[in-house]
Amino acid sequence: MRRLRSFAPLRMTPVILFAANLAVLALLRAAFFLAFRPHAVAASDLARAFYLGLKFDARLAAMVSLPLLFFSSTAYIVTAETLLAILYAADFGCYAYIHQRLNAEVLEFLRNPIISLHMVWESYHIVWFALGVVAFLALLILLVRKRTDNRQPTTQRLIIVVLFLACIYGKWSRYPLRWSDAFFSTDSFVGELALNPAQSLFESMREEPPRFDIARLRRLYPLMCRYLGVDHPDPKTLTLARTPPLSPRVSGNPNIVLIQLESFAAFKSGAFGNRLSACPNFDALARDGILFTNAYSPSEKTARALFAVVFGIPDVSPWQASAHNPQAVDQATIVNAFTGYDKLYLLGGSANWSNIRGMLTHNIDGLRIFEEGSYNAPAVDVWGISDEDLLLAANDVFRTERKPFFAIVQTSGNHRPYTIPKRTHGFSLAHISESMLRTNGFESDEEYNALRFLDHSLGLFFAEARRHPYFANTIFVLYGDHGTRSGAPPSALTLGDLSLLVYHVPLLIYAPQFVQRQRIDVAASHVDILPTLASFCGRRYRNQTVGVDLFDRARAPAAFVFTTFRQPPALGLVQDGTYTMVPSGRTESLAEAVYEFSRWLVLHNAPVMSMINVN
Repeated sequence: MRRLRSFAPLRMTPVILFAANLAVLALLRAAFFLAFRPHAVAASDLARAFYLGLKFDARLAAMVSLPLLFFSSTAYIVTAETLLAILYAADFGCYAYIHQRLNAEVLEFLRNPIISLHMVWESYHIVWFALGVVAFLALLILLVRKRTDNRQPTTQRLIIVVLFLACIYGKWSRYPLRWSDAFFSTDSFVGELALNPAQSLFESMREEPPRFDIARLRRLYPLMCRYLGVDHPDPKTLTLARTPPLSPRVSGNPNIVLIQLESFAAFKSGAFGNRLSACPNFDALARDGILFTNAYSPSEKTARALFAVVFGIPDVSPWQASAHNPQAVDQATIVNAFTGYDKLYLLGGSANWSNIRGMLTHNIDGLRIFEEGSYNAPAVDVWGISDEDLLLAANDVFRTERKPFFAIVQTSGNHRPYTIPKRTHGFSLAHISESMLRTNGFESDEEYNALRFLDHSLGLFFAEARRHPYFANTIFVLYGDHGTRSGAPPSALTLGDLSLLVYHVPLLIYAPQFVQRQRIDVAASHVDILPTLASFCGRRYRNQTVGVDLFDRARAPAAFVFTTFRQPPALGLVQDGTYTMVPSGRTESLAEAVYEFSRWLVLHNAPVMSMINVN
């Protein structure tokens, strides 16, 4: 009997607190749903939102309860539970007031605490809330004191620690449970329902809330409207929405495959004059496709590149990529102009990488993600399966599609640790003298062979693709996500911010059944890829961001580059054969306009945002 009593889990303060909090937080989520549901929600989405919400709540409950395994303190319980109550009260009040979960922007109200407190007192039932908190705390302390036995054996304590740590991690996968898991649906309310205020506040506080000079935006607005060809300028809303003319080169519903090539710098390719022939397969594709010789990535980070391509906005967030910011999760994308298409995203690792899952699944209708766990191939390093296995798996998916499809394939192997699998489909390492490597823009054999392996993987993919019917009806777009400083010639490095090697990337449209080979020298950028593709395919689309159709002769395309993250940042613009650098905040140039509107659009690019007046 004594042994059973010592192991009874309900007689321990941490477990009691964990269970009580989990139950109350679940009830609060149900109350949130009943109080704020704006429309009918699909039963499957609702069930998943509550399931994920339970996991977020278990994380929070475990974090609050874990310290009690190491000390027993009624004062701690009172403090922690009071803070939780205030957090949830603020969240409910915030959503009732501005229809947003609690986030870092709300902390701005603390700059005027007296006014804010008066507003809260006059708007909400503060007394009843306080009485409810006191009653809950009294009940909880009574329960804990009555049923506590702090003489837990070491084994039992260890089991509880493991349980709490598992709840905090939240997933059985390479990456922990992240806020982006909540945004599995295109319905914004479903994502908001799955989160809790602690997770929402913490994630938004990791990014400094942006401050906008609306007067300055309005002064720059005419520059943007002229450059983009905005149909109906409106300085009140600052909308960039327009429906551009089309330049169709194909008919019907061709498949679209975007292949994002990791760290693929233009200067390492034979198509751009490199003599080492590290990527003969890409060079052969470039000879038979439309090669944009003057294309640039707005920044030198992979997540920022994908954001720019999919949403048409240079990711100029100064601290971390915008995909990490839950306040930026609502984005319009031209991908959805391809109605009737299956939408696919394939990568070798986890889509929880950089919170990309939420950004893509929340904004692309019906997106299917293929990631770690979707393939038979083994992971080779932290980035997941090899590019060879990824591209061969992508071909297997494409050849079984019965509808037109729009796919994004994201490679990752041409990146440290430069892993080459032990088993490949015919790839062999090459060894080049150090002087020859340096002369041709490579710093090591490992880097050289990583690019060769990426190119080998492309060669395998296209050899397999040509054997299947889908190939003849597919437009392939290959682009480097960013360049690299590794192996750059000394003359380029001495240029500092004037060097464009980390931004200059290949951009290739390969569709031998539809177009003949061509080299185009106009400035191009990641943000231009989707407008160009939609126009190319004759798909009518609404554009409300900064990308342009590269085949539109009325436009003189420009490529914006965000050259440094220091404050204020230096900004670059390539246009009409010139590269201009300007310091932020000191001019009213097109580069400055693109930068300021990119900052603005990251938080104002939801499909309905263009209709909101800006005071």
